Amino acid sequence: MIDLVIQNGMVVTPQGVFKTGVGVKNGIIVALGYENILPKAKEKIDAEGLHVLPGLIDEHVHFRDPGLTYKEDFESGSKAAAAGGVTTIIDMPNTVPPVATVNAFQEKKRIVKGRSYVDYGLYGVLTEENSEEIVTLVDSGVMGFKLFMGETTGYIRCPSCGILYEQFKKVGNSGLRIGAHAEDDVLLQHFKAKFIAKSGRKDPRAHLESRPSFIEHMAVVRGIVLSKETGCPFHIFHLSTKNGIEEVIAAKKNGVSVTAEVLVSHLLLDDSVYEKLGNLIRLNPPIRTKEHQDALWEGIQKGWIDVIATDHAPHSIKEKITDNVWKAACGFIGVETALPLMLSQVNKGRISLEYYSKLVSENPARIWKLFPQKGIIQIGSDADFVLVDLKKEGTIEAKNLHSKNRLTPFNGWRVKGLPKYTILRGKVIMKEGVVSGTPSGKWVRPINSR
Repeated sequence: MIDLVIQNGMVVTPQGVFKTGVGVKNGIIVALGYENILPKAKEKIDAEGLHVLPGLIDEHVHFRDPGLTYKEDFESGSKAAAAGGVTTIIDMPNTVPPVATVNAFQEKKRIVKGRSYVDYGLYGVLTEENSEEIVTLVDSGVMGFKLFMGETTGYIRCPSCGILYEQFKKVGNSGLRIGAHAEDDVLLQHFKAKFIAKSGRKDPRAHLESRPSFIEHMAVVRGIVLSKETGCPFHIFHLSTKNGIEEVIAAKKNGVSVTAEVLVSHLLLDDSVYEKLGNLIRLNPPIRTKEHQDALWEGIQKGWIDVIATDHAPHSIKEKITDNVWKAACGFIGVETALPLMLSQVNKGRISLEYYSKLVSENPARIWKLFPQKGIIQIGSDADFVLVDLKKEGTIEAKNLHSKNRLTPFNGWRVKGLPKYTILRGKVIMKEGVVSGTPSGKWVRPINSR
């Protein structure tokens, strides 16, 4: 007798999509096969007409715990994740205090323990002062290290070049990875000051024009060079430019250990929405022109992009809705809406379901050393699933979302393809949009980390 059988579903695996059953015991996948050969189970889910995907891994969320919990917290953010088919998140370190020391890391673990509906990992951050903390942070179980090369929420400054080189060496020697917000801060501050002081512009498009694409390009090149020289694996969060993708392609062809993420927002929005949505879509890096958006899609379709994520970044209404773009907070929610938005793209034929699943499950699990515990449907892996109905249509309505602050540029969007069940380690945590039970998510750390 096992705990759960999911039967009659179309199971998405790296080898293809198969109509088969899945058996689960003690939170682990123990059987794959036709129903007549599966063990008897205490619970059965009939997945007829549904596709069974590995639970999504959103490697880029800001749940704001600790210190900024008026925006979001681990309970509300993880509830939104569960509603959106996400079973594992990795939370960013630009909290208050930032996760720059072992003490801050352990305190954050203590604060969020028992409050997450999904499994979770935590990043550390690199600063000018914390090089001596890197080894102990690795030993404590950080997923990797976030490098803020340009200004964003919290404005954690990028370390100077010499210190950064030594940090790349140290992280590389630990076996973990550095992931960067890749925008050159010196240039960023130069253009921002120029726009504010000389032009006096406060309109939403000024944010885009103050962060031209070569600001990202220069930061991407810098990170790739450091990766090549130190051997430290390098990941680029929210890559947004044609120039940046070209550098990633060249680096990969030259054997540099570089990976890249793109956001749902950059894939689905372009600069034509500034006039309609205003400062709601202020984001770092900004929503760009269609030339860059097209390059992101081409990067996905040709296999150069590794991950699709959300940069789920909640802010209050007061922080977002203002006439002055420079006072508007950067970022918006996304962890709950990403799956239906992207399943709509699957239905349009822009990406296959199998490849989309790889970009949101298997690849992030491999990059952050959670594979094969997470990210794949195979015997021995965690029984994390999202069951989706590719034919079901709906409308994204901000009022029905689970985050504390529900401002989204996708409010009112029609979607085709919705999650019906989210299952975490064999337990149903969401059915038909309703998140149930109490938070049961566990902290995860990289497999085979020190």
